[in-house]
Formats: sequence, C-alpha cells, structure tokens
Amino acid sequence: MTNKKLNNGSAKSKSSNPVNRTKAVEVAAQLFLRQGYSYVSMDEVVRVSGVSKSNIYYHFKNKEELLHAVVQYWIAQYESDLYLLLSQREREVTERIYSFMALLSAGIEGRDYEGSCPFITLYMQTPASAPEVKESISRFFRELQPMMEKLFQQGLDGGEFRKGIEPGPAAALFIAAMEGSLVLAETARDTGIIEQSARTFCQMLR
Repeated sequence: MTNKKLNNGSAKSKSSNPVNRTKAVEVAAQLFLRQGYSYVSMDEVVRVSGVSKSNIYYHFKNKEELLHAVVQYWIAQYESDLYLLLSQREREVTERIYSFMALLSAGIEGRDYEGSCPFITLYMQTPASAPEVKESISRFFRELQPMMEKLFQQGLDGGEFRKGIEPGPAAALFIAAMEGSLVLAETARDTGIIEQSARTFCQMLR
C-alpha cells in the first residue's frame, strides 16, 4: 500500500511539472498561428511537444483552456518587451520604438509570415464558446493604450516630439498603424513595411 501511494504521488508530481505545461503552451502558440486554431488537435500538440496526453490534460481539460493559456503566453511576451521599453529612459523613444518593431519583425519572419499579430489572429479564430479568451485579448489592447501613451509622453518630455502632440491620440493612432503594418507585412511577406511604418510615424511627430 505504501509503495502504491508513493508511485501515485510520483506520477502526479510528474504530470504537474510546470515544464510540461510551459512546453505544451509554447508549442500550441506556434501551431495555432501557423495552422489555425480549429485545425490543430490536442493530439498534434502532444506529438509535436513531446508532452504526454495525460500530462497535457492534467493542465488543460480541453483545447479552449489551452487557447486561453496561449493568449496569456503572448500577453506576457509583449508586456515584458513593452515594460522594458518604458524603463529604458536613457534611450530615445524613437530608438526604443524601432527596437520593438524589429522584435515584431523577427517574430513574423520566425513564423514564416504566419500570424502576423498573434492577438488579432487568435481573436478571429476564437470560438463563441470561449468568450473569456476574446475578453483577455480585448483587455490587452485596452491596457496597451496607456502604456504607449506613457512612451509618447516621455518623447514629449525629452523634446523628441514637437509641442502640441497629444500622447493619447498619438498612442491610439500608432497602435492602429502598427497593427495595419503587421497585416501588410504578412500579406506581402515583407517585414520592411513594419520598419518603414514606424519610421514614417515617428517623423510625423517631430
């Protein structure tokens, strides 16, 4: 009896290993963008990730829960980069913006131009039965606005942008331009569009 309990405890510990969860989410994040959420099965996530089916279902009871975790994964990635941009006050704002857009470009190229913007792509693919996923994406964009507004305010305070520029509207317009450039880059298979869009936008603020 003791050995059985120990073995069961060991199996549970192995299933609950956070490395398994992380690996499954990272693989699903790429598969959903490259192939489309509805075309990726849990079995394929198991096969590509190398994480056993029992381990994956320990963490996610269905594919919708996995999708929610994938959205949180992308949010964490983007927010980490954005917080870094805000903290690097020793660098010019335009330089930080160009660095961020370069990261986005590298990500698109790494995915072979599939899923230019993870959030828009996954939002469009989210089934009606998973409203919490769409709400997470909507909340990300709502929170992105004040973050970008702070960045443009830093540009104004540092004299990079001309007086009279309003950070709020500038941030909203930049986000729209950024999303548009991501889509165009995917359709044209040319990330140069992203860089050119950012540079043109910043020049208009000077």
